[in-house]
Parts: sequence; C-alpha cells; structure tokens
Amino acid sequence: MIYSIIDLETTGGKKNKITEIAIFNTNGHEIIEEYHSLVNPGLKIPSHITRITGISNETVQDAPYFYEIAKNVLTITKDTIFVAHNVNFDYNVLKNEYRELGYQYNRKKLCTVKLSRANFPGLKSYSLGKLCNALNIPIFQRHRAVGDAKATYLLFKKIYQKKNTGIFENNIVHKQISISQHINESYLENFPQKTGVYYFWNSKNEIIYIGKSINIKKRIKSHFSDPANKEIKLCENTAKITYELTGNDLIAQLKESAEIKKYYPLYNRRQKRLGETYGINYFTNANGIIEFKIDYIKNMTNPMISFSSKKNAKDFMISMAKKNHLCLKFCGLEKGKEACFYYQIKQCKGVCCQKETKETYNKRVLKLVVKFQAKFSNDSLFLDGRNNDEKGFILFKNGVYLGYGFVPNTSKVHNYKALHKNLIEQKDNNEIRRIISSYLNKNEN
Repeated sequence: MIYSIIDLETTGGKKNKITEIAIFNTNGHEIIEEYHSLVNPGLKIPSHITRITGISNETVQDAPYFYEIAKNVLTITKDTIFVAHNVNFDYNVLKNEYRELGYQYNRKKLCTVKLSRANFPGLKSYSLGKLCNALNIPIFQRHRAVGDAKATYLLFKKIYQKKNTGIFENNIVHKQISISQHINESYLENFPQKTGVYYFWNSKNEIIYIGKSINIKKRIKSHFSDPANKEIKLCENTAKITYELTGNDLIAQLKESAEIKKYYPLYNRRQKRLGETYGINYFTNANGIIEFKIDYIKNMTNPMISFSSKKNAKDFMISMAKKNHLCLKFCGLEKGKEACFYYQIKQCKGVCCQKETKETYNKRVLKLVVKFQAKFSNDSLFLDGRNNDEKGFILFKNGVYLGYGFVPNTSKVHNYKALHKNLIEQKDNNEIRRIISSYLNKNEN
C-alpha cells in the first residue's frame, strides 16, 4: 500500500485557495516519489498569511494555477491513501479545488493527529510543531509545504515502524473525525438526537463553548468532523460534553443566549460580538405620516424589534412593506420626491404621491404596529415539552418576557400564578425579543 503524505499552504479565508502543495509518496519505509509546486491562487494573499508562510503575491505571480497542475496531483495520488496532519483540512481544500473544476476528488484518508494520539498518548499537544519537538523529529522550513510534509512523513514513518497495523487499518476512513485526548468516537454516540443546549468543558472544568441544536448528537459530531482550525482547537481542548434538553427550538435559542451571556465561553466570541445592534422604531413625521426607522439600538428608547445586523433589519422591513403594501419612503428604504418604486409596481397604495390619504395609511400602519406589539402581551406561549408527559411555555407579563418553564400535560390551569411556580426566570433584553419575534413571525399560527 502506498501513502501520499500531503501538506498545503493556503490563502485562508472563505475561499481558502492553495498557494503551495507538497506530496511525498511512501511505502512506510522510504520515499518513492515526490512532488512540489507553488500555486497561483488567483486572488490576493492576506498579509498575515505572508507573515506566517513567507509566501507573498510576488512569490506566486509566475506560478501555475491549480488547473495547470491538477492532472499531476491526480496521477501521483492515484490508488494511494491521503495522509496529512489534521487530514480534513488539507483534504477538503484540495477537494474544493477539484470541485471548482467540475471533478469529484475522492481518496481514502488517514490522519497523523489521530495516529499520534493512539501511539504517543498523554502528550500536552498534538500540533505538528510540538509533536515533532517532543519526538525529536526535525522540521525545516516550518509553515512551508515541503518542510511540513517532510516532517509529517518522518512522523508517519516512526508510527509505521511500530508495526501496529491494527491502528492503521482502523483509521483509514472516508470521513475523518478529530478526537481529543479525552474523547473517543464511542463517546460521541452517547448523545440524544433531541432538541436542547450542549456544553463543551475543558480539563479545568470550565465551559469553553455553548451551542444549541434540534439534534444534539448530530450537531456535536459535526464539530468533530469540521476541518476549520477553530473547530479543531475547540475539540482538542474539550475534556467532556454535557447537555440539557429543552423540547423545542425556541426555548433552546433562549437558553443558549442567556447561558452565553452568563458564562462568556472562550469559543463563543463571535456570539458575544454579535449584539442587538440595530432596531426598528416608528414616529410621526412633520407631515403627519407615520414612518419606520432603522437605527442603532442605543439611539432608541423602545425599539419595536431588534436585529443583529443592519442587513437583517432592512430585509425584514422590505418583507413587511411588501406584505402590507407600505410605502418604501416611509419605511426608510427609499429617498426622493417622486412616487416610490412600490407604487409604480402597484405594491404601495400611493401615500407618497397623494393617491392614498395619510389618515388611511396611518390607520393601516397602526393596526400593523398594534398587531406586532400584541405578540409580546400574551400571558404565555405553549410549546413542545422535553417528553410526551409535559409541555414547555414562555411567560410574559404586561409585554415583558419573564422566562420559560415546563408543566405536566395534565395541568389544566394556565394562569400566571400556576405557571410562575414552574418558571425558570430569565432577563428580558433586545436579543431575547429578536429571538421571540423571529419565531413568532415564522410561526404566525
């Protein structure tokens, strides 16, 4: 059997194009074939990538594009096992390059991270640099394809010569899963395929990530098969995983939001940055017409609804204008003195060009506002429970969100006092209102 030891350098980012590739084919004892090439990614290489790899736009300006070397890579890896350190990263990047050319690239895979964990247990880190340092494997030209591929080959050779063939056979797979030193694949089979919130803990018993899903097992396993560096680091630092069932997605969203604000986990930084930054409010202008306005939440005393981005707020406003035949000008979506675009296509009834009176228009707008705000005045909202014997509920009082809870299905008393006994109290905030509003708008019935 022949193994292709592969390392790629890339541009990073969403497109993540290859800038360099190195391949060493081996039978486990010696290198029998090798290939190396710089690659022109067809886009600018970020400066921070250049600082790490030394590969700049000038370095690759005369290099071949991937399509020019694609046949060479296919030939050298034909009928071989694709081997890399954190194999999913290199494999998926290469697979995406072929996908853009209209070709489906498929190879069996083997991960030297996983092989190293099995053969050299107990090490603090299994990153290539620290692993090679611990095993006295030299690395020349770190963060360059040839240097890292050569180091990976020497690591692979050291493992191969231990002649633990069972480990090799058991780990040649089509879908590699990254596993931490504390968690094996059988551990991931113990989670339910139900809705709830899950928690990743590190070895210091600290929560480092909180997530929610309608299928906890599937979502947790997806973290361990994601090739992104942030996911690999998260999984490597995870010592245990716990979960709490919620019975429905709305309570899961509310609980996840509250828990992230409470614990501020290390790997939830993106969620912490997302805040309730924009909102929609309404006012009566100098001409007596009710207008909607999209603005920062901090500039509003009582926003009608909040959003995590201006684009989301604008998309909602466009949808509301279209559904209710509102004027784009008075929805803050269009400027100018002429009739709005919606009037031209018969979506607006013409308040912008005196074809509809402001009194009639305002009456329609107020009905919409009252209907929208009434969603928060309900005493309770009932949802699926965590099992067949109960139901979940969201509790409001005078339009204020109080929290959520669960009551037996047999309970016939749904008044405030009865529900409050089973209430898990929560704080009302703009993010919570955004979650609830989004749910209610999608589930109007």
